Amino acid sequence: MKRLFDPLFLIYCALWCIIHLFRYLHLPVPLLNGYLTDFIAVPVMAHIALTFTRRYLVHNNHYNYPLYYLLFIAFYMSVVLEWIMPQFSSVYTGDTWDVVTYFGGALFYYYVHGKQTYLKHKTRSF
Repeated sequence: MKRLFDPLFLIYCALWCIIHLFRYLHLPVPLLNGYLTDFIAVPVMAHIALTFTRRYLVHNNHYNYPLYYLLFIAFYMSVVLEWIMPQFSSVYTGDTWDVVTYFGGALFYYYVHGKQTYLKHKTRSF
């Protein structure tokens, strides 16, 4: 499970904790409070799911999700959290920018986090 706790994943978790601490203290940072948690949501979920997939399903530490898996996660979150849930609860609000950040997070995970993990594994094999 050490692959779960790579530096980028730890940064995502730290940012989430910091943002929620500032919310708790009633000192929200406007732009970060509204969109950073949405931006890191897909990378966090994808990374946890990918760790499980690598370990228990494909038994291959070099496996990465294709881009369309990550875009599906962003699409699913957009539909559920920005369209369906606001109809049932006042806690949720539909926001187009949240949808943009889900997809931005998916692209970030694929092009930065996923590639970084792939390159680490590739250089270790030499």
